[in-house]
Amino acid sequence: MIGEVERFFLLFIAGLGLRIMAGDHLFWLPKLIKIFLVYIGIPSLLISTLLSSQKLGTEFSLAAAVTVLSIFSILALSILHHKLRDRSDGEVLLLLNAFPNAGFLGLPVCYILFGEGGMYYASIYVLFGTLIHYSIGVFTSIYIKDGNIKKGLDGMKRFPGFYTMVVVFLIASFNPAIPHGLVSTLDILGGFTITLAIFFIGLSIKFEKPIEEFLSDLIHVTTFRFLLSPLTIIIFAILLKIEPGALIVQSMMPPAIGSTIIAAHYGMNYSMAANVTSAITIIFMIGFFLLVYL
Repeated sequence: MIGEVERFFLLFIAGLGLRIMAGDHLFWLPKLIKIFLVYIGIPSLLISTLLSSQKLGTEFSLAAAVTVLSIFSILALSILHHKLRDRSDGEVLLLLNAFPNAGFLGLPVCYILFGEGGMYYASIYVLFGTLIHYSIGVFTSIYIKDGNIKKGLDGMKRFPGFYTMVVVFLIASFNPAIPHGLVSTLDILGGFTITLAIFFIGLSIKFEKPIEEFLSDLIHVTTFRFLLSPLTIIIFAILLKIEPGALIVQSMMPPAIGSTIIAAHYGMNYSMAANVTSAITIIFMIGFFLLVYL
């Protein structure tokens, strides 16, 4: 009998294997899956998870506060590092440092580790993390690149994913009455999303060339993602007296795939973003499955 962990591992390997064998011939498939996940799957999972919980009060606010403070801290540290070291592609490094793959990868991982109980905090991280990613994250990265506030604001307004997450936020905050049939449909879509997201991660693995300074960039982003980001969660969780488990896991996810898309869309070094994201994702997936079995 195949367990949950084995099933997710096989889905990841299947996606990666299809990517290796098909190359760019199936370029349309990851794009199609991403559209479903961004506009239907992840929002459905977030709504069903948050509405099914009875804790939309103090704990929601505290978890949101820890998430927001952590992400803003990483943004501030990334900007400070860029100012002090004046590294090339600082706008791309900022996106990779601050925004984890909390939706496509983090939600399935939290489900494996914590079950339904952990999905509540994990979903809060995705909700507020995505809102910041597609708004302040886009604005800040464009501003670092061009030094132009107007371009940053215009770029932020051109991301439809931001508006999707605003709708999710409003639904979660006001908790409106939703027909039972719709809630059941959202639950089904949410379950399917977790499965499809793992396959999508494997299918999206991609290395672009050239990869100069790859090792330096890899170490830099890995330090932010696996050390500084969870450390900020722990500090703020202690200060606000909240259980940090699922939030720590979310903060340690590899860089969000969306950051590579943002980099490509706005003329940044997306090859570097793809290289670092792919490498850290592979390292994380191998390490995670080995850890689960050891």
